[in-house]
Amino acid sequence: MPLHIATLLFALHCLLTACNGYSCKHVPGQLIQIDAGVGQVIGVSQNHDIFTLYESKWNQVKGKLKHATVGPAGIWGVNSANKIYKLIATEWEEVPGHLKQIDAGGDQIVSGASRHDTPFCLSMGSTVGYTGENSAIYWIGIDGKLKYYSCGPYSCWGVNKQDQIFVRKGVNSTHCQGVGDWQHIPGSLTMIEVGGDGSVYGVNPNGDVHRRDFISACKPEGDGWTHIPLYSGQVKHVSYDTGHLWIILKDDKIYDCTV
Repeated sequence: MPLHIATLLFALHCLLTACNGYSCKHVPGQLIQIDAGVGQVIGVSQNHDIFTLYESKWNQVKGKLKHATVGPAGIWGVNSANKIYKLIATEWEEVPGHLKQIDAGGDQIVSGASRHDTPFCLSMGSTVGYTGENSAIYWIGIDGKLKYYSCGPYSCWGVNKQDQIFVRKGVNSTHCQGVGDWQHIPGSLTMIEVGGDGSVYGVNPNGDVHRRDFISACKPEGDGWTHIPLYSGQVKHVSYDTGHLWIILKDDKIYDCTV
């Protein structure tokens, strides 16, 4: 999708959701983490089983992961030992490196945070071209400390151990580290996710969902936060894609919220 069309659609999304007119339905099952991208949904359970959503039903994928992600760069995940994997056909191929959290939502790039809270990223040449142990892989370490790191089409967002929020601009498929310095964004979030259209959602320390407003290619940092009053005080994880805001509550219940 051309970037100007994606930006227009996101602006329309923000306008439509200004009154927070979401309709949520409970989805059977329990997950501790969920990720949505390119029309797909993947998540992991308390015992690290992996599930994908197909025709409104969860289908288990073989393997064990503590964090899974799906996006233009494919399906990736990390396990309890912080080892990194990419799903190729029906097999999980181990990728050199270690991360505790991973995100494939950027423009064919992958990003994530290590156990030492160092942010890393892979540009398109490494993500799309990786087919197994003989493939080249070039992780790029980025200055700063983040416990959670997520990228979209033109910016990457992260939060640190103090729940402070930062954005990195000038990100693209061949330059995953972006340009310039981190920009601190007012607010406090425990986790943050960037959608494929550039939208940004997060959960604050109180368990409330917030959306960053007025994001565009010209202003990737946006301006202001809107509280989305859904299951206030109960949320621990969110992900947004193609009109669906996926919410995981602290008791692991799953909700699919649409406008």
